[in-house]
Amino acid sequence: MRKACIELILGTKVACLMAGELGMGKCLYMVIVSEDMTVCPTAQQWEKALNMCEQKAVELKYEIARVRGRSLAGLSL
Repeated sequence: MRKACIELILGTKVACLMAGELGMGKCLYMVIVSEDMTVCPTAQQWEKALNMCEQKAVELKYEIARVRGRSLAGLSL
């Protein structure tokens, strides 16, 4: 199975599903967590975006190798 990485990026308030075990490939899917750059998204919003990326990975037949920024969703390893 192909590998992918999910990145939760605080600076741009997006969650990205990236191809490759280290996330160095192309962007496969992107979720905009908040369009308002002045508001910090809640842990629940980050978790929802993370779940959406995980669902898309299953749909595209990718295995998630790592999640960067997992702490934004209030989740531990």
